[in-house]
Amino acid sequence: MYIGELARLSGSTPKAIRLYEQLGLLTPQRSGSYRLYTAHHLTLVQMIRSAQSVGFKLGEMSELLAAKQHQAPFPLALANQGIELKRLELQAQILALQSREQRLTQLQQQINLQFASTSVPDTASIPCSDTVVSESARQ
Repeated sequence: MYIGELARLSGSTPKAIRLYEQLGLLTPQRSGSYRLYTAHHLTLVQMIRSAQSVGFKLGEMSELLAAKQHQAPFPLALANQGIELKRLELQAQILALQSREQRLTQLQQQINLQFASTSVPDTASIPCSDTVVSESARQ
């Protein structure tokens, strides 16, 4: 199949597929100036897109796909190791976000305690000079 069909079947773009090739993630056969792709390439592009959707960067995949090109079987141990590292990164990000959320809650409580007891006039009910000018300009 040609690049257009691979792009259509994988939900990718020809430009993305050319980038994957440039980065060494894909190595299609050539027939003159045309790139020829197989079902294996379709599987690789789908895997690349799935990995990107869960946070992998293309550079992080190059080691795995380079190992795949040098080994006959898929380097499953290397893939699982990369997935576990990404899972640990994600868990650390979740913890950091939860901590930020707690700090936001604390900040909100501090602000409410600090300023709720003081009587602050409601500025929405006090006409400001701009409002008066704009209302008289409308008439």
